[in-house]
Amino acid sequence: MKRHRASLRFPVILLAFLALGGALAAVGAVTLGSAAASPQSEDTKKFQAVYSLIMEEDWEAAARALDEFLQAFPKSPWTDDARFWKCYVFAETSNSRTAQFKCFQEFVTAFPASEWADDARTSMIELAEELAERGKPEYRAIVKTMEKSTDDEVMLAALDALRDVGDDNALQSLLDLYDQNASGKFRSRIIHVLGEFEADRAFQKLVAIAREDGSPELRRRALAAIAETERPDAVPILKEAALNAPELPLRRTAIKELAGFEDPTIIPLLKQIALAEPKAELARLAVESLGDIEQPGRQDALLQIARGAQDTETRRRALHALSDEEKAAATPVLRELALKDRDPEIRSIATSMIAENRSPESLASLKAIMAEAKDMEFQEEVLRAISELGGAEAQGFLASIAIGGGKEELSVAAVRALANMEEIEKVAVYLSVYRQAKSAEVLTAALEALAEEKSPEAVIAMGKVLRDASTVEERERIVEALGQSESDAAIPILVEIAKTDPEVDIRTAAVSALRDIGTPKARQALVDLLRKKDDAPSAL
Repeated sequence: MKRHRASLRFPVILLAFLALGGALAAVGAVTLGSAAASPQSEDTKKFQAVYSLIMEEDWEAAARALDEFLQAFPKSPWTDDARFWKCYVFAETSNSRTAQFKCFQEFVTAFPASEWADDARTSMIELAEELAERGKPEYRAIVKTMEKSTDDEVMLAALDALRDVGDDNALQSLLDLYDQNASGKFRSRIIHVLGEFEADRAFQKLVAIAREDGSPELRRRALAAIAETERPDAVPILKEAALNAPELPLRRTAIKELAGFEDPTIIPLLKQIALAEPKAELARLAVESLGDIEQPGRQDALLQIARGAQDTETRRRALHALSDEEKAAATPVLRELALKDRDPEIRSIATSMIAENRSPESLASLKAIMAEAKDMEFQEEVLRAISELGGAEAQGFLASIAIGGGKEELSVAAVRALANMEEIEKVAVYLSVYRQAKSAEVLTAALEALAEEKSPEAVIAMGKVLRDASTVEERERIVEALGQSESDAAIPILVEIAKTDPEVDIRTAAVSALRDIGTPKARQALVDLLRKKDDAPSAL
């Protein structure tokens, strides 16, 4: 069912429209999207680039680009367009209704004759109503003072009235009006109204506009109106535009709108664009449209794009567009990408997705990837993915890497991966790794992991390994780790070491560790150590 805006005018306006007669053709001479500038002029090219960002809904980049355009071309024929879209972008990104209202108000004041002035006034009306409901009726009064009573307002109201009449005579009037009137503003409104007629003649007129009109913006709006009809025969028109339209905004609109149709030919077309289109922004947009479609063949199309698209960002988006169920079913393909893909980012994403699946095959796949991975950075990513997978088997695998005596850097990475795991007995795991470690770096990593636990259990475990330590270097490492624990539970151990250890370096390290703990109890322990030293009898 089509959506109709509620008309705010009385049907009598239609009589006013008919009374205007031939005067319609004389109103307005500016075609929407056809400012009085050369198509090759620098400001035209710059504004087209800005408009592309707006169509992509990249609001942050569009805001910057609009500011740069207005600063560089203050007297361009596109200045009013840029000022209007600046307010539009601001409204998309700001929560301040008063600031949005002020922006549109300043635009209408500066450009009262702009083809965007009515759009700005409409936004002001909507904002004023919302602000009035919030206890600020003065904004409604401001709008009242700016209301127009000119012929063009009457004609716009008449268009709404013709839409509401909806019969063949009303449709013919609209078709004649479009051909007679050169104003882009009126033509744009007519296109919108035509999209709400179900008659074939209205649809065919929209098709003709989309293919033949001199204004790229009107052609784009006609494409959007064609899509709004939701007719099956709209699909071939949109497909043609998606592939062959000469302007990027038209292709973007067509690609976006295709996602709203249930047609088995759309998925192959979007896949073709994503795989073969040299313009990366269109390839990415095709993936986004695929992500919005729920039809058979979507998963296969996304996986083919992830494997074969030219643009890395397009491939990344294809992977992220997979649903959770599709990711689980795609484990073999993800494993292939993780092992063999030419791009490190794709390998990383595929590896993470395998872990996110948490399927019975996930750990086996990650182990296989780990066995074949050559790059150290990627191996560390695989270890992190295994830690995210969780479970006793993953814990055992990481522990075996940590104590296996292979690459020292990889063993340390395995200890850090263990630290990322949830629901494991970390103190017992770290203690086991420490006692079986083959290198000083792994010993240190295990101690640091214990200290990071900052729990009494971890401190007790470090106290045990301290008693068993056989070298000065090892004992000093453990004392430093006790300080890093920042736990009061470590204070008695450190005080005892500071008092009784035979090695001066170890006693000094214990004092430094008490300082590192930094709690009131630790500071008091330091004071007590100083007092006992002062109370000790001096040597004669």
